[in-house]
Amino acid sequence: MNIELLLNKFYEGVSTREEERLLTEYFLNEENVDERWKDEQQLFRLLHDTQIQVPADVSKKLEELIMQFDSPSKSIPLRRKWYYWISSAAAVALLCIGLFFAIRKPAPPKMADTFSDPREAALVAQQTLAYMSAKLNKGINKVADANQEFEKVNQLLNKHLNN
Repeated sequence: MNIELLLNKFYEGVSTREEERLLTEYFLNEENVDERWKDEQQLFRLLHDTQIQVPADVSKKLEELIMQFDSPSKSIPLRRKWYYWISSAAAVALLCIGLFFAIRKPAPPKMADTFSDPREAALVAQQTLAYMSAKLNKGINKVADANQEFEKVNQLLNKHLNN
């Protein structure tokens, strides 16, 4: 008899009644149990000595509870029924609203002319391009200035490194 295998099955909850009976007999009758099984021996002795008393009317009470679950309309008061109906309706309404916003596609923006006179539009476009050109030239000049500074620093470094 492989005690370790039977104990593993017992702790995993897959042991049969016969295997549990074998374990119980082994731990109750055996005096020279291996040291590694001393805790299990105490457990099986405790399980054997403890007698669980089941009250006599448990079966009747369980039947009554099951019957209440079978016919919930008889056990739920009218006020609670309305509460369940209202909360269900609210949940459905929220679901519908959420689906409406999730499925709805926003309308694409309409392209429209901002100027009715083409000459005025050309003038504004020309002013905008001139503004952008001025800003771009200013940025290019700053880059050129920075590049000159870098060249000066490189020349100084090369001069000192070559000496």
